[in-house]
Amino acid sequence: MIATTRMFGSPVNSLCAIKEAVATYTARAAEKLRRQRSAAGVINVFIVPKEKSNTQQFRHGPVLSAHAILPYPTAITTELLKPAMHLAEKLFQEGKQYKKAGVILSSLVPDAFIQGNLFEEKQSIGRFLMEQIDNINFSMRGDVVKFAASGTRRNWKMRQDFHSPRYTTRWDELYEVK
Repeated sequence: MIATTRMFGSPVNSLCAIKEAVATYTARAAEKLRRQRSAAGVINVFIVPKEKSNTQQFRHGPVLSAHAILPYPTAITTELLKPAMHLAEKLFQEGKQYKKAGVILSSLVPDAFIQGNLFEEKQSIGRFLMEQIDNINFSMRGDVVKFAASGTRRNWKMRQDFHSPRYTTRWDELYEVK
């Protein structure tokens, strides 16, 4: 299994934000999948509602989860986004606040041994396109090329106010001596 999950920076109560987060996590999980030359046969999406009580800050309600069995194993982000968006819509409940979301890809198989479907055309361009997107994002360090479903503002993004400095691995965070 490959899982990508994060807490939101602040509680989220809109379907749009949930779908953006799920799309972002799906794209990241698919990238991990391609990096290990695998394909997933099942996608699971979950969201965690925020508990009403303010006394227990880290407590959460029951996890809302749903899965979809894919017609054939895939590592192509666009093919994983469709069921992920459907599952997010299915899980979302109006009026609730959510504090976490995630995507789990399972039933992994090596991508060299995917059995074809007799009734569908093989999409060879998808794998090539995904590899090019992965190469651009890896070389530019970040999500330079991303899917529109991931959103542009990402107000739900996890806060990183106290992360460790990365001046040993990032040129743009290198200390300057004057």
